[in-house]
Amino acid sequence: MTLVQSFRGAVSGVEVRDAPEGVPAHDPGAPPELTASPASAEEVAAVLGWAAQEGVGVLPLGTGSHAGPVTGGPYIVLETSRLEGIEEYEPADLTITARTGTKFGVVDDALRENGQWAPFDPPRVRERSLGGFVSDAQHAPLWAGYGALKNHVLGATVVTGDGRILRLGGKVVKNVAGYDLLRPVVGGRGRLGVVTSVCLRAFPIPSYERVLMITGANVPELLEIALAVGTAPILPASILVGGPLTTLEGRSALVLRLHGAQSTVAADQATIEAHIGSSLEAVDGSVGKADALLDELRDYGGVEPCGVELSVLPSHLPEVLSVAADAGLSSLVADTYAGRIRIGSDRLDARALHVVRAAAESAGGAMRVVRWFGPDRPAGTPHRGAEVRLSDRLVSIFDPGGVLWPTRP
Repeated sequence: MTLVQSFRGAVSGVEVRDAPEGVPAHDPGAPPELTASPASAEEVAAVLGWAAQEGVGVLPLGTGSHAGPVTGGPYIVLETSRLEGIEEYEPADLTITARTGTKFGVVDDALRENGQWAPFDPPRVRERSLGGFVSDAQHAPLWAGYGALKNHVLGATVVTGDGRILRLGGKVVKNVAGYDLLRPVVGGRGRLGVVTSVCLRAFPIPSYERVLMITGANVPELLEIALAVGTAPILPASILVGGPLTTLEGRSALVLRLHGAQSTVAADQATIEAHIGSSLEAVDGSVGKADALLDELRDYGGVEPCGVELSVLPSHLPEVLSVAADAGLSSLVADTYAGRIRIGSDRLDARALHVVRAAAESAGGAMRVVRWFGPDRPAGTPHRGAEVRLSDRLVSIFDPGGVLWPTRP
C-alpha cells in the first residue's frame, strides 16, 4: 500500500492533492507524497495522528515563503490556507482571534477599521499567514516601543505532532499559573506543533506619529548616534540604521519613530536632540515618503533569496559592523536598541558570513540563517548544550514521533 492510499484510507474529509505542484514555489527540494489541506483543528489532528503512526514527516505551510529545502525522508505538506477567517474580535477588550491560515494583512485591516492595530513589523508581514508569523516570531523594529510578540499572543490552539489538540492561554494578559506552555510555541518555528488559531492583543493606533532621520554616507557614525538615542530619557518606538536606501537615493540613514500626542512628540524630539547633540529631520509624511521609507526598512534584507540575522549586545554592534564592512557585507539594517543586524541579498558570500559569524560569537552573540536557497549554505550559531537539552525535551513531549518540520537541521 502506498502512503497516498494509506492516508486516504485513514483520514477522511480532508482535502488532498497528489500532485507536488500544489506546494507553493519555495524550492522545497524533494517533492512531497501528497498535499493535505485541513479546514479545522480536528482535521489537522487527524493528519498528524496518521503521520505519527506511519513515521512520515509533515511540512506545515502557510504562504511557504519561509520554508527551506526538505532533506529528510518521505513527507507530506500540510497547507493551512483553508484555516482562515477571523473567529472573534472584541474592540473594547483589545483582543482579536483568527485562524492561522489568515493573512496578517486581513487581521490588520479589521483592527484599523476600529482605530486599532497590531504593532508587529517583520519583513513582508502583511503577506504572511498568521500561523507562520507567530511560529517564526521574527524580531521587528517596533519591539523597542511595544515589546516582543511573545508578550502579545494571549492564547492559541495548537495541534501536537502526535495529534493532540491543546488550547493554551486565553484572552487576557494574566491567564496562566505555573509554566506557560504558550511562550515556547510562539517563536518555536513549528517544532512543537501546528498552530491553528491565535488570540492577539491589539493596541490603539497612535494619535500622532513623527518619523525622524539623520542621513549620511558613514554608517559607523550614524550607528554611534543611534546608540546614544538608546540611552536618552525618551525611548522611540523604533531606532534603525540602514542603507543604502532606495527611498533616500542611495544614502544611509538613522531613522526614528515617535508615537503619542502631537505636543508630546514635539517635546520628545527636543529631549532626544538635546541628549545626542544633533538635530533630527522630520520625514515628510504628506507625500508618502515616510511610509515608503518605513516599508523599505521593514522589508530590507527580508525578501531576498539569502538572508541572515546577527544578534549581539548593542555595545558590540560597532565592532561587528566593522567586520561586516571589511568582508564586503555593507548593505544592511541594524536595530541598535535590540542589537540585531539584518543582511539580505540575491546571493551572499558564505565565506564572508563565516567571518562575521565568528565576530558575533566572539562578542557573545549569534547568527541565524533566515533563508538560504542555493548551494554553500552557511551554518548558523549552534545552540549551547543546556539549550539543546531543554529544546529536545520539549520536542519529545510535543512531538514524540519527530514528524514536524523535516526541513529543520
